[in-house]
Amino acid sequence: MQRILFALLTAAALFAGSAQGAVVRGTDNRALVGNDLTDPENDGNANAYANYNAVFRSSIEPYFGSEGAFNVFDNRVGGGDDKWCCDMNGWVEADFGSQRYQLTSFTVASGNDAPGRDSDIWQILGSNDGIQYTPIFSYNHDGVSPWGEYRYQVIEYTAGVDFALPAAYSIFRYQTFSVVDGNQHQLAELELFGRAPRAEVPEPGSLALLGLGLLAVFGLRRMRD
Repeated sequence: MQRILFALLTAAALFAGSAQGAVVRGTDNRALVGNDLTDPENDGNANAYANYNAVFRSSIEPYFGSEGAFNVFDNRVGGGDDKWCCDMNGWVEADFGSQRYQLTSFTVASGNDAPGRDSDIWQILGSNDGIQYTPIFSYNHDGVSPWGEYRYQVIEYTAGVDFALPAAYSIFRYQTFSVVDGNQHQLAELELFGRAPRAEVPEPGSLALLGLGLLAVFGLRRMRD
């Protein structure tokens, strides 16, 4: 049933990413980009909910430390309290409230445990109400994760290369549907990068029409005077 649901979600996605353009940044904390949307100042408390610019939620283990889901936002790649583990299939998300962003890139990092715990079917989704979610990026390689055998590996995905630049959203969710082997899931880190949507600039023709309309209004007023 989960795989059927995933297929339906993927069909609605803007682009089903194949990870072919993904960039492997390295295999430790230094490989992280840093200063992402959840912690632009890079001063978030790795062990507590402090100094973050988003509200975090998860389907399971909603806390920092003790391998909780919020560890994916702690700016650390590692085992233990530096990763999320080990229930099967769930989601974790960052909510930016009234501020919306277009996701321009993101990183995901593998944990320290057996590669079988890495997700082989997962998505990044966006929402503006916490009810309706739209797939932004989809990874679907049954039995093969993007990290392979590499532990602590940081992989970066970029809009325009690995997925289409999406609409602006205030909530971004990582959701896993399956792992390579077994029934336990792990993820070390998730970084989200984006930009506020650009204001629409009127076309030159529209500006010209607006100008003519204003001149006509002023002309009528003068005639009436």
